[in-house]
Amino acid sequence: MNRIDLALFVYGTLRDREILEGVLDHIVPQGDLFEARARGWRTVYYPDRFYPALIRADQWAHGFVIVGLDGRDMKRLDDFEGDEYRRGAITVEARGGTLGAQSYFPSKPVPREAPPWSFETWTELHRPQTIARYRSDDFCQTHGNGRDQ
Repeated sequence: MNRIDLALFVYGTLRDREILEGVLDHIVPQGDLFEARARGWRTVYYPDRFYPALIRADQWAHGFVIVGLDGRDMKRLDDFEGDEYRRGAITVEARGGTLGAQSYFPSKPVPREAPPWSFETWTELHRPQTIARYRSDDFCQTHGNGRDQ
């Protein structure tokens, strides 16, 4: 499938290359993944979850931009994010400039007072159980990560 002209801003668990590349079922070239930040947003805990949501705030949300994705990649990412997120437009700063991108936003209201979420804390406290869940047969059947393909 052809690459499409789309930049995707990821701010949560998809910043983890093992998860990202597992969902996509291919390696992301180093040049297609770079640091970015979005002004006017804050990364918080999604209600009753250990993964994040992006909400409006007078702050910066940090993450990565991924380029070079194709339609199959976007379908896999949409399936991975499920009904809890919707994809929409966002403006980010990356590589010394401003870039229009897409990102995943919570599909239900998230309280403004939700506690802040950080990738570093998630990595320390929740990554092992997330990876174990990702590697489980149930996840593979639901999301088709290529293990049995």
